[in-house]
Amino acid sequence: MVTDACARWNLPDASGPAALVLSELVGNVVRHAGTPMQVTVTLRRPYLHLAVVDGSSAQARAGGTDLHAEGGRGLMLVRELTQRWGSVPAGQGKAVWAMLPAT
Repeated sequence: MVTDACARWNLPDASGPAALVLSELVGNVVRHAGTPMQVTVTLRRPYLHLAVVDGSSAQARAGGTDLHAEGGRGLMLVRELTQRWGSVPAGQGKAVWAMLPAT
């Protein structure tokens, strides 16, 4: 989805990082929330906005720095690949969003 959007919007440099970030956000819903989700990809120059809304009110937070842990580093990766990211309440759940430079 995000790769096709980046191609339509002529954003070849954003495609790989955006796909990785969106994959992490969606994977977190599957792994932690286990609820239906809604994914949006929006271009608002100078940024590409990604958002995933799920039905869990549990806040998204970056894990610790234990490199031997089985998980918990995905949102740290999101933090490194994006200009900004965050989580806000949305209905009964939350929206986790990220902004990447639209280049």
